[in-house]
Amino acid sequence: MLFRQRRLPEADEEISLTPMLDIVFILLIFFIVTTSFVKEPGIDPMRPVADTAELKERGNILIAVSRTDGIWMNKRQVRISDIEQLVEAAASEHPESSAVIIADQGAATGTIIDVMDRVRRAGVSNVSIAADASSSSG
Repeated sequence: MLFRQRRLPEADEEISLTPMLDIVFILLIFFIVTTSFVKEPGIDPMRPVADTAELKERGNILIAVSRTDGIWMNKRQVRISDIEQLVEAAASEHPESSAVIIADQGAATGTIIDVMDRVRRAGVSNVSIAADASSSSG
């Protein structure tokens, strides 16, 4: 009976890590490219409660309106006259953008409507107003 001798790895032989590093870098690039970066508005207003509120995908453009009618985008307070320019710039990055207005329940309706009009004038037709779902069972 013939027995073959097993060949043990020599101490001089090294395992090549290059293919594994290539795969890691490719995965890293994939995750960076496919990640959607959400820009927070900067404040978290107390949203009104609505019985008919529906869960929808988050918009790419978030605009917050505070109780004192301050307008926030990208974690800084902005003037209402700057909204069109900021929304146009954000929409140019993502052509199929949607906007969500997160308004405090104490914010003036006129301010919210003015913000909505300016967002639509900037070319974003898909505009939603955020609300909390009702906790009552109906």
